Amino acid sequence: GGAAAIERIPSREEIGSTTVGGQAIRTEVFDQDPDKQTVIRHLPAGDGMTVFNGHEGWTSMPGRPVRDMHGADLDGAQIDADLHFPLHIEQTFAELRVEYPENVGNREAYVVSGTREGQPPVKFYFDEQSGLLERLVRYTSSPLGLVPTRIDYGDYRNVDGVETPFRWTVAQPGESSTFQVEQARQNVPIDDREFAKPTPPPPKPSGP
Repeated sequence: GGAAAIERIPSREEIGSTTVGGQAIRTEVFDQDPDKQTVIRHLPAGDGMTVFNGHEGWTSMPGRPVRDMHGADLDGAQIDADLHFPLHIEQTFAELRVEYPENVGNREAYVVSGTREGQPPVKFYFDEQSGLLERLVRYTSSPLGLVPTRIDYGDYRNVDGVETPFRWTVAQPGESSTFQVEQARQNVPIDDREFAKPTPPPPKPSGP
């Protein structure tokens, strides 16, 4: 949609379902400029959440304590939360390098590698014909080396003048999930409480 169209989108709300292991989970995604995103998955036992509030990120699952994000996980969450990321890519990465084209499915894609000091590289795959982002690959450090996270984007639709993916698949070694958007609304008011960190329950009193 171009820079002007992207800048006119300060918020986005998406409703759909995430498919994991053949099971569909109702999912809501709230994005708010600058750099805020909440993903809510309505699980049978309660809501699971992944949140980045512009400064810190965390995940929560029913019956478990909140887990803070660190390192590359936090960095990736910030990229995901940036509604205007196409406009910020040159500011985010100290160096952008065009690599040899590769195939994504049966179509050729331009490959751009972004690097920053102290962080693993991030690779972007842009469809040669449409110019749309088809794939993103980033890495997280582990005791066994770098663990890749691959995100494939598809089903692009024009929403308020901006080409927006209505489907993305997140794949890591041994697991993958696909989110299919059913409804997307932009420039809608989003309550700041959607990005608020849960307050941990008070410790249980010790007694005899």
